Amino acid sequence: MNNRGQSLVTFVLILPLITLFLAFFIDSGLSIMEKERVKGIIESNMKVFLKENIRDINKMEKAIKENDDKLRVDIIINEDDLEVKVYDHKKNVFGHLLKFDWYDLNFDYVGNYNSQTFIKK
Repeated sequence: MNNRGQSLVTFVLILPLITLFLAFFIDSGLSIMEKERVKGIIESNMKVFLKENIRDINKMEKAIKENDDKLRVDIIINEDDLEVKVYDHKKNVFGHLLKFDWYDLNFDYVGNYNSQTFIKK
């Protein structure tokens, strides 16, 4: 029996699995990077809003959207509390291979003007 070329056939059969794993890891890494980027935008703006006692909702939305104009922002101010909700819907790079074309980013932060602190809900 001739076994020549057996490793080539095995490699060709395993190559699609390797490609799927690689696409999954790349998409996961890119989604984590995007999540951290948006999180940084929100947290830095929350610090400024609370420290500078900014209560103008339009000014707040404009400040957040300067960094990413596709973010959907909901801002609620109740007396001394500030609540910022940010939503985003991002397209995956290799999503068509994984049948997972989109991922959602949802952030909900609540801050207090008196203590100038905020938490992620």
